[in-house]
Amino acid sequence: MHAVDITGRPVGISGRRGTAGIRGMVAVGREHGVDVRTLLTGSGVTPEQVEDPAAVVRAAQELVVAQNLVRACPRPGLGIDVGSRLRLRHYGVWGFALLASPTLRVAAEVGLRRLPLTYATAGVSVRVAGPEVRVQVDDAGVPPAVRDFVVERELESIRGIIGGLLGEPVPLLRIDLRRAPTPGLFRDVPVSFGAPRDALVAPTALLDRALPQADPHTMRVCARECDLLMLGRLDGVVATRVREVFRAAGVLDMESTAARLHLSSRTLRRRLAAEGTSYHRVAAEARHAAAVELLTTTRLGVEPIALRLGYTDASTFTRAFRRWTGVTPGAYRARGPGWASGGTEPSASTAATAPAAASSTNTTG
Repeated sequence: MHAVDITGRPVGISGRRGTAGIRGMVAVGREHGVDVRTLLTGSGVTPEQVEDPAAVVRAAQELVVAQNLVRACPRPGLGIDVGSRLRLRHYGVWGFALLASPTLRVAAEVGLRRLPLTYATAGVSVRVAGPEVRVQVDDAGVPPAVRDFVVERELESIRGIIGGLLGEPVPLLRIDLRRAPTPGLFRDVPVSFGAPRDALVAPTALLDRALPQADPHTMRVCARECDLLMLGRLDGVVATRVREVFRAAGVLDMESTAARLHLSSRTLRRRLAAEGTSYHRVAAEARHAAAVELLTTTRLGVEPIALRLGYTDASTFTRAFRRWTGVTPGAYRARGPGWASGGTEPSASTAATAPAAASSTNTTG
C-alpha cells in the first residue's frame, strides 16, 4: 500500500493543510525558549494563522518552520516531541474515516489514499513481509537538515494515530532507524539502528484487528467528504508538471516551460488559472523554497544564489526574499549556523534541482 491521491498520482508535500503540525512545533519551541516569530521566520506564516483552526498553509511552509526549529534546538528526539502532539483528533474527517473502518488494514487503505489531508512531510507505505508488517517512512526529497526530525515526527505521529484507532498502545515489535546508534530515542520500544528503512514494525496479524468504533456507513460518508476536501487542497495537474520541470531544469521562463510541456504560453497561463494559481506564483514558490535551502545548507553568497535562481542581480533577489519572509537573505542566514554544519557548495546540477528539496516530496504525520 502506497501513498497516492485520488487521481492515482504519488502524494506530494506541495499540497495545502491545516496548521496543527506547525502548532506542535511552536509548542515544543516555546518549551525550549524559542520565540514563535523566530520559528516562523521565512515561512510566510503569521502567528495569527498558527492559532487559527481554519487557516491553511502549504507543506513547504511547514518544512521551513521545521528547519528553524531544528536550527534553534539541534538535538535527537525533537521530532518525537512534536509527533507526540499530533493525535487522531487533529485530523478531522480523515481521522473519523479511519476510526470508523472495520480493521486496521482497511483504515490503512483509506488513510493512505487521502494523505494530503494529514500533516505529512515524508513518504509512507505499508509493506507486509511474512509475520511482520512495516509502516515505512521515506524521507527522499526532504531537506537534509531536517530529515532525522521529519522521520522521528512521522513515526511517532503514525504510532499515535494507530494507538488512537485501537484504543490502546500499539504492540510494536521494534522501530527500525537508518541512522547510526543514537541514545534516548523511542525509549519504550526496541530500536534497531542501521536498518535499510525507517519503519514501525508490528506483527502482521495486527492488520486484521477489528476496530472498536467500526461503522462501515460512517466510514464511506467520511471517505467521500475527504475526497471532496482533497480536490480543494491538491495542487492541479498542470501546476505539478510545472514543478517537475523546475526540479529537472531549474526555474525557467514561461515560454521555455510551456515548450517543455508541449503547450503554448497562453494555454499554460489559462490552465494554471483554472487550477487557481499562476505561473508567477508557482515560480515564486519554487524560488522561495530553493533560496531557503541554499541559504541554510550551503556557503554560497547572496549574489551566486541570486544568479542560480534566475535573478539578474543580488538586489533583485534580496527584494523578492524580503517580500516572502520579511527579512533579507543575510539576516535570515545570520539567524543560525545550520549552513556551516556540514553544508557544502552544491554543483550546478544540485542547484538546478534545489526547489525539490522543500517544495515537492512524497508525503505522514
